[in-house]
Amino acid sequence: MKKYLWNEWDINHFRTLSPLQNDPTKELIHNRMGRLYWVTAGDALYVQRFARENGPYQGRNLKFLRKYKPNARTIVDIGMNVANNTMEYSTWAQTVHGFEPFPDTYRMAVANIELNQHVDLKGRYYDTKNICTSHDPNHNDGWFKLGKDMFASLEMTATVITHNEGLGDIPGVMEMEDHPNNAGHNCILAEDRKGKTKYSLHQVTVNTLDSYNFDEVDIIKIDCEGYEFPILKGAENTIRTQRPIVQLEIVEAQCARFNYTPDDLWDFFINKIGNYGVYDFRGKRLPDNWLRIKGVMDRFFVPLELAINEDNSKISHPGMKEPKEKKVKEPKPVNVTTAKKTKPTPMIIPGLNDC
Repeated sequence: MKKYLWNEWDINHFRTLSPLQNDPTKELIHNRMGRLYWVTAGDALYVQRFARENGPYQGRNLKFLRKYKPNARTIVDIGMNVANNTMEYSTWAQTVHGFEPFPDTYRMAVANIELNQHVDLKGRYYDTKNICTSHDPNHNDGWFKLGKDMFASLEMTATVITHNEGLGDIPGVMEMEDHPNNAGHNCILAEDRKGKTKYSLHQVTVNTLDSYNFDEVDIIKIDCEGYEFPILKGAENTIRTQRPIVQLEIVEAQCARFNYTPDDLWDFFINKIGNYGVYDFRGKRLPDNWLRIKGVMDRFFVPLELAINEDNSKISHPGMKEPKEKKVKEPKPVNVTTAKKTKPTPMIIPGLNDC
């Protein structure tokens, strides 16, 4: 594939470059910075998270990782999905390994990586006022600020290596549930769902992360719909010897599906591995036990030798805010001795009292 300059950006042309153009279940979308994603057609979550006026999905997590590991050597993305994080990791790491076991999702991830490696970006590619694709090369944009109106390059400079298999605590073959129109929720079939799930199943190959003997691992991200703890068990030696920052998505109900609790994750890092602390995306040190935070699913397990000592608690995002309570006006007191008697006003209910 040729290299496309920023002024040659053309999503209609880019569609023709991939065999996925002939697959009616796939569509090509882009975000405001021009990043391109082949996704499942009709998957509203993909569009909501990746397309139009959006930057990279959960950019706050990317910013945390880049801030505290600015010279990352190797990043391991477990639960690569369509490579949305893998591509952004490759803008500052030297090497990125992406693991995605589901065949159809893996195919989209590979197509996204190849396409975006050949497309230069500059400016903004979406007009939020007129709600349409439009390129303004003079509107500086990006997701990692270097200074006032200055952003880090979006060029994918890392060596990206993809793996069409899953990870766990023991090697073997497992079944995954296929969630149509919600591929981000494809997951390993839990024991209590065998024979009960309504979703179609696919067999996938599973290995341990330790079996790869990766070196110079600075960051591991795991988002696998509840299967995080088995993956950690199979990555214990890598974590113990490389001491990376580990980002985990933690949802209590998903943990329970695989018979563990969030506190088991804390115990793994703080007691078994040792000398790790837990942080949220703001750099705030959290207690050494599970604490639910509204609207925040990810936690960062950080080696204490990195000496993170920040608390940007004022930073938040819309999902963290509590809904405002509506103030109810107290009725004015009525003097029953002087109040005029009035006929009761009939209640008007559309469709019942209309005439």
